[in-house]
This record gives sequence, C-alpha cells and structure tokens, in this order.
Amino acid sequence: MYAFPIMTNDDKSSLTNDPRIQRLLNNPNWKPAAEAAMQFFIEGKTCPIASWKKSSTWAQVKMVWEELESVR
Repeated sequence: MYAFPIMTNDDKSSLTNDPRIQRLLNNPNWKPAAEAAMQFFIEGKTCPIASWKKSSTWAQVKMVWEELESVR
C-alpha cells in the first residue's frame, strides 16, 4: 500500500510540466531529489536517500502535488 494515491497520466504530466518542478529539474543539484520525490508521488516508489524527504526540494514537489490533488 502506498502512502499517497498514485497519479494518473494526466496528473503526472501536470506535475512534470509545472514551472516550479521544471525549475527544480533544471538545476543539477536539485534534480536527483526532485526526480525521487516525483517517483514517490507518481508511482509510490521509495526514496533511495532518506534525507531527501526532509529537503526543501522534496517539500516543493510535495506542495505542487498537493495543489494538483486538491483540484482533482
């Protein structure tokens, strides 16, 4: 069982294309944590580095994900 609902393809596209997420993905220092957070929220995959879950990058991905979930 996943901690968060799995996203649909449309939701996945919305998350990936959000300008705030794109900003994270375009920065080489933030990209790995952003990708891990996206995989967590999109597919329910575990995070490979536990400390990333406490990062501001992770928090920003979660914030965007929660915004998208609230308009569903």
